[in-house]
Amino acid sequence: MDFIATDDRQARDIMALATPPIASATPRTSSSFGGFDLGRVIGRTFSTIRGNWMAFFAAAALFVGIPSALMAFGQADLTTSETSATAFLAMILGWALYLVGAYVVQGMVVKAAINSFNDKQTTFGEALSAGAKVFLPLLGLAIVAGVATGFGYILLIVPGVMLTVLWSVSAPAVVAEKRGVLEAMQRSRDLTRGYRWHIFGLLVIYLVLSMVVGMLVGGVNLAAGGTFGGGAPGAVVTMITNALTNTLTSVVASAGVAALYYELRAIKEGAGPEQLASVFD
Repeated sequence: MDFIATDDRQARDIMALATPPIASATPRTSSSFGGFDLGRVIGRTFSTIRGNWMAFFAAAALFVGIPSALMAFGQADLTTSETSATAFLAMILGWALYLVGAYVVQGMVVKAAINSFNDKQTTFGEALSAGAKVFLPLLGLAIVAGVATGFGYILLIVPGVMLTVLWSVSAPAVVAEKRGVLEAMQRSRDLTRGYRWHIFGLLVIYLVLSMVVGMLVGGVNLAAGGTFGGGAPGAVVTMITNALTNTLTSVVASAGVAALYYELRAIKEGAGPEQLASVFD
């Protein structure tokens, strides 16, 4: 509002002016990205795998597949041979290598996947370096979250499912935002708020796919003469199928949580490609 003053300082000709816009006290959390889209998350998951299949599966085969085969060999040898010391050593060595490799691969895939969502290429060396750097935080996260969700599943199952959904994007928060274990869990809690039923549905879809793969693997093992106790042919097939299954699931699971993290940041924070691409800068 404005006015014109007369000589005796009285206001006349009062005029209304356009009210200037008032800046919002809270940041906008919506974006033109749209609402949560299960199809978009699944599509991104498999598109990044398709675009990086050689690097993803090479790393997973090396760090997850070989240790898995070693563990399967040790388990099979324990049931078919008297050289139990060798079998036990193979199992322990395979388990230790798998423990390290699984989280290195998770870090590698998450880094490369988020970069690929923003049309950025990641070399195998860059991904490996990122995976090695976050191995310990990811291992710590797995221990803390695993113990908590484990108790939840033991109690009534439902609390375990809730915690699984609640902390579903903790790993990308560790890798992408370089957060500590507890910070990453809180970050995941914030990002998933309001979309937990959607995430639950997504996890159910992945669970069904995993069960289908497991049934196919079980069928192959049975056709080859059994699993661990089915003789040498069965033991060899078990080694191969365990390695392939764990290699596949490690890649799909890691790419899946990366796609979910990307989706949640985009729709909740309005983060565009530039902001999301800068998480590794």
